[in-house]
Amino acid sequence: MKGTKSKAPRVPQAFIEMIGDHFLEAARYLREIQDEHPDDFMSVARKLKIGRRKAYALARIDRRFHDLGIAPDRLRRIGWTKLQIIASRIGKDNHEELLDLAETHSAYELKKLMEGEEPDPDARCIVLHLAPDQYKIFQLAITAYGGVKSGRGLGDKEAALTEALAKLLSSSHSG
Repeated sequence: MKGTKSKAPRVPQAFIEMIGDHFLEAARYLREIQDEHPDDFMSVARKLKIGRRKAYALARIDRRFHDLGIAPDRLRRIGWTKLQIIASRIGKDNHEELLDLAETHSAYELKKLMEGEEPDPDARCIVLHLAPDQYKIFQLAITAYGGVKSGRGLGDKEAALTEALAKLLSSSHSG
């Protein structure tokens, strides 16, 4: 019941262990917690061993996709990352088109398409695992060359990193 103080439901251990494969069920559960026990939302997310951003994204996925009548197996195949990307734009009139895009594009490509940009088919992905002190240096370099802080991440980092490296290379060749 909304508005009444009641104890949040206990999170079963079996549920915690299956969240990856059953993200739709987790999304539904998190949305229900968010609606009925908002004060317990983050403690439930911690028990599920997921971060704040993912917990809110999952709750939003259920909120946006639950009533569209899309087969759960199709949503599972697409995955929560891509569903999160299209969630803000999906509706009854465009859900087939957006789901088709999600099924036929990588998350990077889909994000670019949702931003109105054409993804570069030759773009390459680089994953870095940086220690906190290394990330501080990375962040300083990126922002010094035009990157911007965006929430907990960095925007325009590709252009900033390329510019910083180009400058480093040109200075090392001129000396």
